Amino acid sequence: MNENNEIKVINLKNLSLRWSVFVALILGVLVTAQIVVAKKAEAMMTSVPVVVLPSYSPETLLNDVDARVKYLASRVKDVDFFVYSVKPKDNLWTLAKKYGYSVHTLIGVNPQLKTYEININQKIVVPSSGGSLHPVQEGDTWSKISKHYDIDDKVLQLKNFGITNLVPGEYVFIPGKHPAINLMNKGMQEKYEFRSLFRSPLCGCPSSHFGKRKHPVTGKISFHGGVDIAVQSGTWVGAAADGVVIVASHNVGHYGTAVFIDHRNGYITHYGHLSSINVRLGQKVKKGQLIAKSGTTGRVTGPHLHFTIKKGDKALDPMKLIW
Repeated sequence: MNENNEIKVINLKNLSLRWSVFVALILGVLVTAQIVVAKKAEAMMTSVPVVVLPSYSPETLLNDVDARVKYLASRVKDVDFFVYSVKPKDNLWTLAKKYGYSVHTLIGVNPQLKTYEININQKIVVPSSGGSLHPVQEGDTWSKISKHYDIDDKVLQLKNFGITNLVPGEYVFIPGKHPAINLMNKGMQEKYEFRSLFRSPLCGCPSSHFGKRKHPVTGKISFHGGVDIAVQSGTWVGAAADGVVIVASHNVGHYGTAVFIDHRNGYITHYGHLSSINVRLGQKVKKGQLIAKSGTTGRVTGPHLHFTIKKGDKALDPMKLIW
């Protein structure tokens, strides 16, 4: 090997060594940078506070409305819940109407209730939109719950964004749905099933309830065998249940213009003080079918519907049977 070739070989070796050193330095810098970034990220993660949702026992969620509102506030999306203190003249129906949904919602978000009657200063949960609470059962899944209420399980999970695990005794909010009768307490379950027989003939506020009262026309204490529902004259009246029309007349004593319906299971309903009739004697009607319009006929002081439910000859309190 001549001198020139030896010089070339030495130069190549030196160049190769320099490149090796350069690459090693670059790799060292990259590794060091990755380590620094990883440590900074770890430090940032450890500095971020971990949000832990408060947990409550099933007994607390059932009986403590304040705790239930706090529980729901951090778990349900786009629905506000608050504790309402019952005021004089309040009832579940007027409160539901005030907030724009049915009475089923107030019953559904207040599983502690054992009756439809509420008392002054009693605390209840009131939501900003309609729906119900599902008490989580052993073995429940999102799919199982959604099928029970006929709602898409993805919609259900999105609405309940703060719930990661379905814990028995806790609650899931079911938007726009009625409460499940079989999951109510025994007392309310019996009342709820009983009410499923009838529906309210129209939407309005009761102005005179069932029982003894001072008659608004005669001024005498007498027994009121039904409920008066205050509405404007001409408001449509629906049948409270399936049945057959047994009275459809403009001359039914103090009722004035009235319709009576036989429901063939021992129940008969009366609709009095009507302005017009939309059915005929002997006609079969379905629950909710429009049968007449309210008015001021008969013995009245103002427009309303008188509604009676009888079982045989015994008058029953309609407010215990209708929504």
